[in-house]
Amino acid sequence: MKRMPSGLSVPTNVVANGAYADGRGAGAETRYGEAGLRERRRLADLGLATSRTPVVRGRDAELASIGVQLDRVRSGVGAVVLVEGEPGMGKTRLLAEAVRVAGRLAFRVGAGAAEPGSGVVELAPLMTALFDGSHPLLERSALAELRSLPEQRYWLLQDLEMLLERAALAGPVVISLDDLQWADSGTAAALLALPVRLADLPVAWVLAFRPNQCSAQVLRAIEHLDHSGAERIVLGPLDDAAVAQVAEDVIDAEPDDALLDLVRGAHGSPFVLTELLSGLRDEDLIRVVAGRAELVEARLPRRVAFTMRERLRSVSAPAREAAGVAASLGRRFSFNDLASMLDRPPATLLGPVEELIDSGMLVESGDRLAFRHDVTREAVRESVPVSARRALDRQAANVLLAAGAAPVEIAAQIATSAEPGDEQAISILLRAGEALASTDPGAGADLSRRALELAPRDHILRGSLLAQTAVLLHSAGRVDEARAFADTQLRDALPIEQEAEVLLGIAGMFRVPPDARVAAGRQALALPELPALQRAQHLAGLFHNLLVGGRIEEARAIRAETTAAVKASGDANSSFALALADTVIAYADGRYGDALEMTEQAARASISTTDWAREHLAREWRCETRTVLDQVDDSLRLAADGVGAAQRDRNAWAIRIFEIWRGRQLHQLGRLADAGAILEGQFGPESGDRFIGALDAAGIVALGRVALHQGNARLQQRAAELARGLLEDSTPNFRRQAAWLLALLAMADGDPAAAHASLCAVGYEQRTSIVPMFPIDVIDEIPLARIALAAGDVELAEVAAAQANRRAQLNPGVATIVATAAHVRGLLTSNIEELERAVELFATGPRPIVRGYALEDLGVARVGAGAADAAIEAFDAALALFAEAGAAWDAGRVRGRLRVHGIRRRLVPRERAETGWEAMTDSELAVARLVAQGLTNREVAEQLFVSPHTVSSHLRSIFAKLEINSRLALARIAADHDHDA
Repeated sequence: MKRMPSGLSVPTNVVANGAYADGRGAGAETRYGEAGLRERRRLADLGLATSRTPVVRGRDAELASIGVQLDRVRSGVGAVVLVEGEPGMGKTRLLAEAVRVAGRLAFRVGAGAAEPGSGVVELAPLMTALFDGSHPLLERSALAELRSLPEQRYWLLQDLEMLLERAALAGPVVISLDDLQWADSGTAAALLALPVRLADLPVAWVLAFRPNQCSAQVLRAIEHLDHSGAERIVLGPLDDAAVAQVAEDVIDAEPDDALLDLVRGAHGSPFVLTELLSGLRDEDLIRVVAGRAELVEARLPRRVAFTMRERLRSVSAPAREAAGVAASLGRRFSFNDLASMLDRPPATLLGPVEELIDSGMLVESGDRLAFRHDVTREAVRESVPVSARRALDRQAANVLLAAGAAPVEIAAQIATSAEPGDEQAISILLRAGEALASTDPGAGADLSRRALELAPRDHILRGSLLAQTAVLLHSAGRVDEARAFADTQLRDALPIEQEAEVLLGIAGMFRVPPDARVAAGRQALALPELPALQRAQHLAGLFHNLLVGGRIEEARAIRAETTAAVKASGDANSSFALALADTVIAYADGRYGDALEMTEQAARASISTTDWAREHLAREWRCETRTVLDQVDDSLRLAADGVGAAQRDRNAWAIRIFEIWRGRQLHQLGRLADAGAILEGQFGPESGDRFIGALDAAGIVALGRVALHQGNARLQQRAAELARGLLEDSTPNFRRQAAWLLALLAMADGDPAAAHASLCAVGYEQRTSIVPMFPIDVIDEIPLARIALAAGDVELAEVAAAQANRRAQLNPGVATIVATAAHVRGLLTSNIEELERAVELFATGPRPIVRGYALEDLGVARVGAGAADAAIEAFDAALALFAEAGAAWDAGRVRGRLRVHGIRRRLVPRERAETGWEAMTDSELAVARLVAQGLTNREVAEQLFVSPHTVSSHLRSIFAKLEINSRLALARIAADHDHDA
């Protein structure tokens, strides 16, 4: 018997087409074994195989795994299946089988796939899966008109989440997405967020991708889903038994040993295997005798042995030309587009197209034509000379544009194929970059930069491209690149007024870190002969940006100049920015009453301005100043109003700032569960790691402190990761916030030396200016003094006392501030009377956890004075406060102090249950009842004046306390409790 030479002369990146089988026929038990037949019968019971429908060969375990996940989804919970495989392993076929099975099980299904070159088309594969097909999952008319909102992607994902919730409430859903290695960043963002948020609903996600070919955004989403519990399937080569099954399927006869020996050279790749077998059959290299296939000649068929160039030479010249041209149109294309490319009547192409279909290069795909596989197309493209390929790609872009494609859909192809001076390409890339500004500014910036490369220096659109690129780079968070671009490209390329206008836009982008905004302002102010109005606008913006970035003294240095310029300009927006910044100066000085009055005045002045961003900041600042003055009821009401207004205006940025602020305040008020739900919703892994404002940094600190109180190690780790990232930022305020949180975490671990080292991370001399933060927590001097005393840093402890005392002198009527000063003095001197006064003052304020701190420190001081009974009384009172707030870690620490005195406290009168309906907070009960009524997260959020992220966080907590994992189970439990009530 002649054996095949080692290795197949085929491309190593040939992609699998998949192979079918039904397990019937004589000798099946011998070939597959009894265990294999039992597994196939089990799959049939799940709907994964029937006697009439073929299934994928050699993937029984993978199909069984998918079946298990579908079964979970039928019980009311979500599932994610990640299918990973090299080209050639049958990912597409496996997904198709999963969709078919899901349909048999009464799932509603949607399928989509990313296309090569479509990486800038927002959410393309997901939108196809949700809205296309004969029975679409969702109605496109239900999707809100977004009108290019600044946060278009945010609202689009919110709308898709709500529509998917509604669909899943009506029955189980499967979403299949293939070829995610080509997916856009919007799809990556959706996969990062939606599967996790919809995990309590019957939604299955089946996602396929090639390893080592995904973008960073897609890879991050995949890793997040994997970490969150997704089922991961890695497709490898078929084993020998599966190869034999495929061989019998293709040639409809049992293969003999010689044939099996030959096809093993396909190395288990289903596509290579079926190509090999089909070629052997078509070239009459196999004969069937008495139901058994015999190898006539042990050689590779031409379709496998030949390179694509050789295969193309085997077809006619018109067919060869059609294939090369079609490869530039994409994986799937219309007959008319092909005819347009070739400038021929469609009728003349019937023969060449039929020849390409017969040769196995093309297949029919609905009402379009398609390459049999991506690698077939890639191989055809590689057979075309590079220069010719670029020209064809450029021509194809024109054909697709004429057929109705949007600029953004062909932008990537234009970018790689256009030549310098291509007027149409420059215009298209400019429009595509503009279209991407609200969804994917990074991709938009890349397209704009490519247009600049194509445009001559005197091109009429060059100014627009420069301005757009600068703004998009900043919007994308590519700050270093943006600064370099502004320094090298904007300078001397734009008229002074136009450059100043571009820089003013950047300086006012609150989605950009303060230091980047400061840099833009300074660059503008350095321009020669800057008009007076623009100079006033830039000075006002710079003054504000320096303050929120923590550069207080630098801001003070330009205040007089700024005030004079703004007054002379008479510009309402500049006056408002200056007035708002002046409130920050009063706030930073500790003059909180003045700050509140100035904030109210600024808020009234905002009515006559067009600066909507600072208008929202003024509203938030009204909340902040009331909080430090202990006016918490008014503050919470204003925050709820702010969220409601932002929801009505569809302003995601405003929702975020009000939610973070409210999370901080609820933490301070001891409502830890509610604070944690809000802050985790804003800073969870799906939110990303890019944070840009002072409130972001303060929110991360609050998240870490909530996690400390609750003893939540997972959230502590998340907050610490974010803090370490902030520590690398150049913005002083970010670095101080990060150092402070890391110090608190180290102190909680019982390591005061490490805590002190964290305070010194921004510089030893700067450790004394870490606290107060911006925005402030007026009790921070208490933990600062504890760290300083534990580390033996007397100077730092005295600074803490001095700061607290000064603040108390300026605000003698604010109980929390005066109590903090007494508490710090008591710590420094072990003065029982000062600590007792702190306890009494905190009792009149709104912060129970801080009163617990004072009671605990009072107990320690009494122990040191030999008053054990009085110490136990203080510890008991502290324990009650911590337990009621849900501060499990603090309660455990105080129990340890009580045990030293021989007292064990397991439950205290006000301690909340840990599990069950009774364990839920009022906020969680409100969410639970509304969700149980069938409302979506968005609808619940709108009723409760919170963000959908907060609702999702509450639901995770509710499910954990009730020990359930679906809304169906929640509805049953809620109905039982409502009935009992």
